[in-house]
Parts: sequence; C-alpha cells; structure tokens
Amino acid sequence: MLRLARRIGVFVTYASLIEFLMLMVFAVFVRYDTFYDGTKWNHTRQHGHTTPALQAYYPMLQDVGVMMVVGFAFLMTFLRGFGHTALGSTLLMTGLTLQLALLTQGFFTSRAGYITLNVLSVVEANFACAAVLISVGATLGTTSPTQLLLMALLEVPVYQVNAHLGYRLLGAVDHGGSIFIHTFGAYFGLAFSRSVSRRMCVKHHAQEASSYISDMFSMIGTMFLWVYWPSFNGVVESGSSQGRAVINTYLALSGSTLASFIVSSVTHKQHKWTMVHVQNATLAGGVAVGAVAGLMIQPWGALLLGYCAGTLSTLGYTHLQGWLQEKTRLHDTCGVHNLHGLPGLLSACVSIGTAFFASEDNYGKELYLQYPRMVPAENTTASLQSLLQELEDLVPGEGRTAQQQALHQALATLITLLLAIVSGGTAGLLLNFAPFDPMTWPELYSDAPWWELPEEENTQEEQSNEMLGRIFNIQVGQWQERPLPAHLKEAE
Repeated sequence: MLRLARRIGVFVTYASLIEFLMLMVFAVFVRYDTFYDGTKWNHTRQHGHTTPALQAYYPMLQDVGVMMVVGFAFLMTFLRGFGHTALGSTLLMTGLTLQLALLTQGFFTSRAGYITLNVLSVVEANFACAAVLISVGATLGTTSPTQLLLMALLEVPVYQVNAHLGYRLLGAVDHGGSIFIHTFGAYFGLAFSRSVSRRMCVKHHAQEASSYISDMFSMIGTMFLWVYWPSFNGVVESGSSQGRAVINTYLALSGSTLASFIVSSVTHKQHKWTMVHVQNATLAGGVAVGAVAGLMIQPWGALLLGYCAGTLSTLGYTHLQGWLQEKTRLHDTCGVHNLHGLPGLLSACVSIGTAFFASEDNYGKELYLQYPRMVPAENTTASLQSLLQELEDLVPGEGRTAQQQALHQALATLITLLLAIVSGGTAGLLLNFAPFDPMTWPELYSDAPWWELPEEENTQEEQSNEMLGRIFNIQVGQWQERPLPAHLKEAE
C-alpha cells in the first residue's frame, strides 16, 4: 500500500511540474495565427493573410485524431490484464505530446518572438503524437506511466529536430511520414525498450498474453486505423497529390490485408490465421506507401507495395521477432518493428527509387511540385521563369538532379535511424534509475498498480457456471415457495 501511494505521488509530481512549466511557456510565447487573432483580423481581412484554411485541413484532422485516441488505443488492448493502462496511457500521451509538439515545432517556425498556432500546427502536432504512440507500443507493459511521461518529454524534441533536418534542410519527400514518423518512432521505442528491460528478462511473463475478448477489442483499433489511414497519408497534400495519396493508401492497405491473411495461413502448422498478424500486418500497407503516397507510383505499384509490406510484416512476426528477443533480448510488446519499422524502411527504399527515376516524362511539370528542390535555382532565369508562368506557387529551388534527390532521401533515412536509436537508447538508460519509477517483475503487464479495479473476476467458464447456478437456485427457490396443488396434498 505504501509502495502504491509512493508511486502515484511520483507520477503526480512529475506530471504537475511538466504541465506547470508548459503552461508558463504557452502564456509567454504562444499566440494565435494572424487570421485567428481578433486584434489583427480587420487588417488581415483587408490585406490578406497566410493562415492555412480551416476547411482544407479540419475534416482529415478529425480522422487523424480518431486514429490517435481510438485506433492506437484499442490496438494496444490485446494484453488481457492491461486494457485500462493501454487505453489510458494512449490518451495521456496524446494530451501531453500535443502540447510538447506545438511548443517544440514552434521553435523552428516562430515569428517575431512568438509561436503562432493554426490548424496546420495541430496536424503536425498529431504526427508527433503518432511517433510517440508507436514508441509506447514497443515498451507497453514494461514501463511505468512516469517513465512514459518522461520518455515523451525526451522524444518529442528529437523528433522535431529530425523532421526539421529531413524536410527543411535535406528536402526529403515523405508524404505520410513513413521515414520521419513510423521509422523514427519504431526505432526510438525499440532502443528505449532494450535499455529499460536490460536488467530483467521480461519475456515469458505470465501476464503477457491475450484473451478472446482482448483480441476482439484490439481488432476494433485495427479497423479504425484501416479506415482512417488514407487521411493520415493525405492530410498535408493538396490537389492531385492528395487524391493519389488517398487512392494509393487504400490500394496498399487492401494489398497488405490479403497478403497478411495468405502468409499467416501458410506459416501456420495447421494453416489457420493468427490474430496478431491480422491485427497488425493488415495495416503495413498504409505505412509502406506513406513516403510515396502522393507520387506517380501507379495503382498497380501501390497494390504491389501493399502486398510486399503485408508479407514482410507477417514474416517479421513469425520469424524475426522471436529471434531478436532470443538473441539480443530486444523486447517488442506490440511488434512495432514489424508494423512500423520494417514497412517504414521499405517505404524509404521505395522513395529513394522513385526519386532516382523521377523526370518530367513521369510527372510533367508537376515534378517540381512533388520535388521542390529540383526546381531550377534562382540564377537560371530562363528555365525558372518558364516554370513560374505555368506553376504559380513555385519558388526557386536548388536545381537538383533526380540522382541527387535520391541521395538526399537515403541520407534522411540514415540520419533518422541514427538519431532514433541513439536518443531512444540514451533515454532508456537514463529513465531506468530509481527516481524515475521503473517497474518491477510483479508489476509487468498489469493494471493493478495504477488503476482502481473491480474485484478480481473469475474465468469465463467459472462465471458461466456461477450464473447457471444462480438461475437454477432461483428457480428451485421459487418452486419450493409455491404452495402444492390440492390434489397433490391429498396424495401426500
């Protein structure tokens, strides 16, 4: 009891301090963007503004929000005794990460000393939430809420630095975040998990198991993610690129779904389906197509990419995950390496190939909208002016060749892997000390240390027998209380 009280006190102390500091920063440095600021509205109405239109982003932003707080949450409820924490931690991490992401991304976009917020800021903050929730999946059941809280505090700034390096400095193309969200979140979480669990062997724990009911709840998350994933990949795109992102994502998801069912059956001794494959590998196509979602990969290419991702993810569950745990003691509770890591790397490789062969023959003039750094530089006046007349939103680029763009895609992937593994491993080493509330063996995969729970429930069979017994007893009692008919009394 004392230990439980101490643990709750540790979490409240860290959470309250973090929230107080963020509130102070918001009060001093954060403001609305110009169009949302009532004191500037009359001026922006007359002279124009640069605030992204709410109507352009909010419908898909809602879809992305459902993915965060419903899809990811229910996907992680497969552990039979950890449902409360899976759902609660997802909501907790989303709330915290939104605030952290808005502040840290504002460091790179602040104007006149202030961080200005608009609907696109919230979209990008949700991307940071996705990266953190992927990392949570790798450590689910082996890290305390206090450790998760502090993990997000350390991960989000590194995520923003990596995204800034990749998108703005290197000019890499990653429409759905397969490189900067999925790959980064997966390998940060894996490195963190390896560091946290190094002192105790977390495998073969009795509580690390699913039940029929918990698997059903997890499938709810899979279905929500499946339906809304096209919005995640297409929300920051526009025009024809957004249309391709939605179509390509649906095709890739359908391909990975078929592949996961096929491979799951083939690899099973009795040719049955395995629920963990259906819960996760069916979504791998959405990850794999992300980096190239808005590009001209053709419908058959998106479908083929989905097939490859579903196959790779399922084989990762059947062969690679157990081998990594046995040989390297890398514990991956939700299998994020198979759902996010491997398909993310596959998507990065495809993005390198599509960049290498990108040309006006494949895209027309839209090539320069998809790869802005391939726009001629400012000193090449003739070719640049010709493009500016056809494409109004274009700005001078660097005049990269397709091969140079491919090289930058590869460099962005390598930097992402390096930053994720180093920062994740370092964070895990740091947060494994006593002041940060690491878990002990009896607390693994259990809601009991963190939640007020109903009295311990019996197994389904015991519940059924008990219910039948109650019904029988009630019927007997009612029968015994009824007076005997007169002819039966006379017979007695």
